[in-house]
Amino acid sequence: MNAESIMVTGKVGGNRSRILKFCALMTVLVAGCAPLYSGWIASRYEEWRHNRLSYTRDHGHWDVVADSHSRTVHAALLRTGKIILMAGSGNSQDNFDAKQFETLLWDPTENSFTKIYTPWDVFCAGHSFLPNGNLLIAGGTKKYLILPEKSPDKKRREFQGLQDSYIFNPDTNSYEKTGSMEHARWYPTLITLANGTVAATSGLNENGDIDPGNTEFFNQDTRTWTDQPVLHKEFPTYPSLLLTADGRLFFSGANQAFGPKSSEARQSGLWNMTTNAFQPVTGLPEPQMNETAGTVLLAPAQDQKVMFLGGGGLNDSPVSTNRTAIVDLNDQQPVWKRGPDLEQAKRYPGAVVLPDDTLLVSGGSARYRDGNIRTAEIYHPTTNTFTPAAPPHVGRDYHSSYLLLPDGRVAVFGSDPVYNSFDTRVEVYSPAYLYRGERPVIRSAPQAVVSGSIVTLSVSQSISKVRLIRPGAYTHVTDTEQRSVALPIIRQTDGMVEVSVPQNPNLLPPDWYMLFVDNGADVPSVASWVHVT
Repeated sequence: MNAESIMVTGKVGGNRSRILKFCALMTVLVAGCAPLYSGWIASRYEEWRHNRLSYTRDHGHWDVVADSHSRTVHAALLRTGKIILMAGSGNSQDNFDAKQFETLLWDPTENSFTKIYTPWDVFCAGHSFLPNGNLLIAGGTKKYLILPEKSPDKKRREFQGLQDSYIFNPDTNSYEKTGSMEHARWYPTLITLANGTVAATSGLNENGDIDPGNTEFFNQDTRTWTDQPVLHKEFPTYPSLLLTADGRLFFSGANQAFGPKSSEARQSGLWNMTTNAFQPVTGLPEPQMNETAGTVLLAPAQDQKVMFLGGGGLNDSPVSTNRTAIVDLNDQQPVWKRGPDLEQAKRYPGAVVLPDDTLLVSGGSARYRDGNIRTAEIYHPTTNTFTPAAPPHVGRDYHSSYLLLPDGRVAVFGSDPVYNSFDTRVEVYSPAYLYRGERPVIRSAPQAVVSGSIVTLSVSQSISKVRLIRPGAYTHVTDTEQRSVALPIIRQTDGMVEVSVPQNPNLLPPDWYMLFVDNGADVPSVASWVHVT
């Protein structure tokens, strides 16, 4: 073998060695990346599947549509179709110390945000709509929590409440000061009664102590608060209250974080707003798991059926439940009965009544402000069952809000995990009915209706049902406003529909409502705004 042959052989052997080493390296890299690659493929497949019409017409679709860059804690749909997003200090001690209090107005049509001057820390206040459609907000944060390790005497100091009270006017997009509350409140519940009076109850006072049961009323005409010494009822904070058809307030037992540990104060029941009498409603499964639970008045409101959803143990307990329960308040002696279980045990479930009478249940977390659950499901009252809905992209837990929009979609805001990395993205769910063919159109409808009257609508298709849905005002898994009231159809000919407006103001409190019609295939119209007086 000559020298040249030796050199060539050496080159071939060296190349072969390098090739073998390269192949071995690539094998290791591919093997190491296989899980990532497999996950990427699965993710792309799910995205493709969830965008197919065959999927969306059965499960709907989620879209992240905006980023508010604001720590939304409270959200309410205004009669203008815009949504007020209230953060205040947004669970930020730094914002609180700097007096940086924030409110945004989101226009879903233009997908634009406008900053609103916020004169006080609205963080963890209560709110409800007045009969003229203005939003009353009361309470808020006077002082932030001090943990034992940061306290001079090593004692925990709770948040402290305010007596501040404001009205947000959608015509001027500004806050208007009212008379102050009689009692400072942080984590209170506000609820509007049939005569337009607003009741305020519960919360932590100016010293951080649980309110012992003081109730006060707001008068829309005088814009003042008055104490109601006869109405004395102790509740845990943010008690879930609903106005019933007989005028009593129903406390489901759901609440948020603070309050008396006595079983009496946490007992579900019906509260008489004249005599202060309280009728216990028993039978709720797992009553020790009522914190961070949801409550909703199922559609139609005439059925007076209330659903209880999820929840967990006291304070920062790591346990949660997939329990639901339903009670029929039309019964003389109502008793809770277990409903179908949620897909997963969860705290902070978001629940929104849809115009086809179903209920969207979405989000929540497996533990206290941790372990977000990115699933959604639809409850069907007629069959008492859940079916899967498309999964949301964004996890939502504490400080999240859910609102039905006039176009039939659902907008979701906020989320504040325990490590306080606040999610500011806005996500919108388009229910399956938006993918099932042509929607009926309300060609004309009165802008104002009177309880007990008969009104005529002009529509584009034959109609099977008509609903008035009150706009939501949501915070801390609590929405005292949400209800869907049926307007019975009297007659229907040539695109003209006559409907009857219920006379009972306890069932249909005076306010602005979204009027939806349904074409019989569970496909609703875009809503028209109607003022019920």
